[in-house]
Amino acid sequence: MKLRAVLSAAVLAVGIGGGFAMADVTGTVKFEGKAPARKPINMAGVAQCAQLHKQPVLEESLVVGKGGELANVVVSLKNPPAGGKAPAEPAVFDQKGCQYVPHVLPVMVGQKILVKNSDPFLHNVHGLPEENPGFNFGQNNVDPGKAIQPMKTAEYFRVKCDVHPWMSAWFAVFNHPYFGVTDATGKFTIKGVPDGEHEVVLWHEKLGESEGKVTVKGGKGELNATMKPEEEASATPTLQQIVETQTVLLSAVAKSECGTCCESAKKGAEVAQTK
Repeated sequence: MKLRAVLSAAVLAVGIGGGFAMADVTGTVKFEGKAPARKPINMAGVAQCAQLHKQPVLEESLVVGKGGELANVVVSLKNPPAGGKAPAEPAVFDQKGCQYVPHVLPVMVGQKILVKNSDPFLHNVHGLPEENPGFNFGQNNVDPGKAIQPMKTAEYFRVKCDVHPWMSAWFAVFNHPYFGVTDATGKFTIKGVPDGEHEVVLWHEKLGESEGKVTVKGGKGELNATMKPEEEASATPTLQQIVETQTVLLSAVAKSECGTCCESAKKGAEVAQTK
């Protein structure tokens, strides 16, 4: 299924009384239209996991709030300013309640990464990068943090658990510090963006990627956006469409066969006349 995303207009906020060199770009991303209901995760087959939740756990590939707030959207600058060092503090990826936390982990190239296990039983972390160092290991018990090799280049890649098949998450790797991820309220923050006009990229695991622009002026900038899946024009054909298609095909076959028969008869008559 092809997907597209639609951006709403950027809203600019201009500061008063002198400009600032750097600013936090903030905003909200919402889902346009009616979001599909989230499906419950069946943990019944693993008693250790099921016992940790009083309420059903819902899958996280598309999390939309009551007001359309869209979680787990990665917002970043497309052509970021030069410079920017990897944060000194490590990015932390946890396994808690038989789920990965967070569902989308943004990290910078060269940044330290710690993988925790907050559950007192076996979990597995299997990264599936194409450009970065792979990793695949188990953690048998509570672990305050196992370091993995820092990422080397920008890319998005999935992480899965080979023990609990419903566990899935994403790493978003950048070679600059200008990125943020929307929370459950659809809000995000990109810190330390200089004044000027910037191209922005929005990425979501189900809704694809889109671009927009935000202007930072007077030390402030705001971007509000919407995302939605592209309509599937013919993914599920109606009965009428099926009948019409079959009619066209049968007509084409009939004409082809008729043409062949007529041509054969014509050649037969020409042969008979020469005899």
